[in-house]
Amino acid sequence: MFTKIIHRKEHTIMFDQLKHHYSHAISSFNLPVERQFIVSFPEKENGQLILDKSLLSDQEISLLRALFQVIEGHIPLHNSQDQKFYELLIEKKEMNTEGYLYFPIRCIHFSVLGDVGDRSDFSEAMKGLFPASLSLVWKTATDGFLLQQVDSEMDESIALESIVDTIASDFYVKVSLYVGSSVPDTSSLIQQYDWENKAYSLVKRTHPSRSYFIEQDVTTYLLLDDASPDTIQFILSMLDPVRDDRSLLQSVKTYLECNMNTSLAAKKMFMHRNTLQYRVDKFIEKTSIDIKQFPNAVAVYFMLLSFNSLKNE
Repeated sequence: MFTKIIHRKEHTIMFDQLKHHYSHAISSFNLPVERQFIVSFPEKENGQLILDKSLLSDQEISLLRALFQVIEGHIPLHNSQDQKFYELLIEKKEMNTEGYLYFPIRCIHFSVLGDVGDRSDFSEAMKGLFPASLSLVWKTATDGFLLQQVDSEMDESIALESIVDTIASDFYVKVSLYVGSSVPDTSSLIQQYDWENKAYSLVKRTHPSRSYFIEQDVTTYLLLDDASPDTIQFILSMLDPVRDDRSLLQSVKTYLECNMNTSLAAKKMFMHRNTLQYRVDKFIEKTSIDIKQFPNAVAVYFMLLSFNSLKNE
């Protein structure tokens, strides 16, 4: 066994070559899980090549296993409670949820790039990071969701970015998260799960560099996805005076995400309140957009999301 150090550009070339060579076997997560053979490139954005195992020869499978990091799809194992949630939300079976679903409840969707190894360890880690989780259900070899009971004492102070970093350091994988909204009953849960599943699939594809999403914020991304390139460019032209000042833009974005609370935003960015206030005033002076006024703040937040989206394409 030996290790090769391959630069990101070479990863991309090799990924494209594999896509061409195995074009006859390329599939998607819609393929039955037991036939999924996933070749993983952790160094590349969206670096997973999903192949239909039934269309590969034994020699091809052995070669891919020897040369690359692979995840072989199999029917995820569920305990009896996990199985009930799988049947309820994925297979859409009617059932009585009394006694094992406690509302309000929300879904924490996740997607993993890489091999987590022991799934039970991963499950325990995720449940520890999201307390009061009733169950973790795998939908595919790389995607699943947590069902988390929501109560008034829930600690929301833990940053999702910290959770993503913790999983990455403990399991050597990349993970993205989508935190859904709480619902009061079973019928609402089924409807909300379907909506969140579709929304997560879309924003994961259109914003691959983001490691987490919050359901309440996803509407913004969906609206941006429907805007024409000309509209986006016109809107962004208003940021021309500051578009090269990345630290200023990040400070303003954090300020807006903290509901224009200067003290909270400064604490989040580990800087003095006066420093952040200076940056906000500098933005207002250079762009002539007063982001202390709510309508302007909303408009600028859309601009910053659009700017980040274009920058990451």
